[in-house]
Amino acid sequence: MSAVQEEAREPMPVSRIIANGYGGEFGPGTQCRVTRVTLQGGLDIVRWQSTFEQPVALPLHDDSERIHFSFTHLLKGKAYCSFRDGRRQRRFAINEGAGSISFGRSRQGLYHQQGEIDNITVMIHPELLAQWELEIDPALHSALACDHCFLDGHRSGEMSATAHLLCNAMDQGPELSMGQPRSSLWLYGQSVTLVSLFLEARRNLGCTCRVSHIDRQRLLRARERLLADLGKAPSLSELARESGMSQPKLTRGFRQLFYNSVYGVFQQARMIQARSRLLEGDESVMRVASDLGYANASHFATAFRKQFGINPSLLKSGARSNFLDAGLAGRGHQ
Repeated sequence: MSAVQEEAREPMPVSRIIANGYGGEFGPGTQCRVTRVTLQGGLDIVRWQSTFEQPVALPLHDDSERIHFSFTHLLKGKAYCSFRDGRRQRRFAINEGAGSISFGRSRQGLYHQQGEIDNITVMIHPELLAQWELEIDPALHSALACDHCFLDGHRSGEMSATAHLLCNAMDQGPELSMGQPRSSLWLYGQSVTLVSLFLEARRNLGCTCRVSHIDRQRLLRARERLLADLGKAPSLSELARESGMSQPKLTRGFRQLFYNSVYGVFQQARMIQARSRLLEGDESVMRVASDLGYANASHFATAFRKQFGINPSLLKSGARSNFLDAGLAGRGHQ
């Protein structure tokens, strides 16, 4: 089904999307699987796995009344969502190795995807989140009061590892030889951990509501240019000139919109690509390091370990479970 055809459909309630076992009918070349675990009233974990060979635009109606702490740990292709904000439609990119916080009572919008995605979301009712007594920054408080809250760009190695563990646990079943399924208490604890890591990543960050629509588009183009070649980053002056912004405004905008510095966004993207290539197991560590601009393998290993808390050579040995466990032990950095 084409994107145009999808847009013509009536908005689908999120409550239907997150029903455990949901699989949409999108025609040949598509796969869609939703796994949901309800931990208590007002708290669910939802895993969304889908592959769309052709672009799809799915109209949605958020009737969940929940705050969504969503992390995408696999993306091969493109995905984004868009919501009506006054007279214009605002677009928010979904990126691999990054998370978003979204909330909008009865909000309607479009979810766009082409390619493969694997995403884990902790959905929590605002009243339950308040009971957890976590430290919520003023900017997030303000954003949650909006009808169009969508704060993206949350990243850390520990957040990535926790998301991997949750996805791995939700794959377990009686037919899988992966040990005993995780208990509800373990899933609850990891859900609290993931939400707390989102809030930690937000410290000292501003609200994206302050970024104008024009500047948002300029910053999105600047990020696209920045990540065009992960072997060599453009200079800050070159990036600012091409985006039509001053250097201070560019750097400030990256912090506000992507929750990271310009170099931090670049470094995060190339480490994610490095991890993906190493997990495929067909290339040497030195080859991957060289392609990503590292002349010294030890410098690459240090950067990789700083991001994921594990040496890249361990991925070559096929120790994926060690990667997940070590990712929690080693604190990730932006």
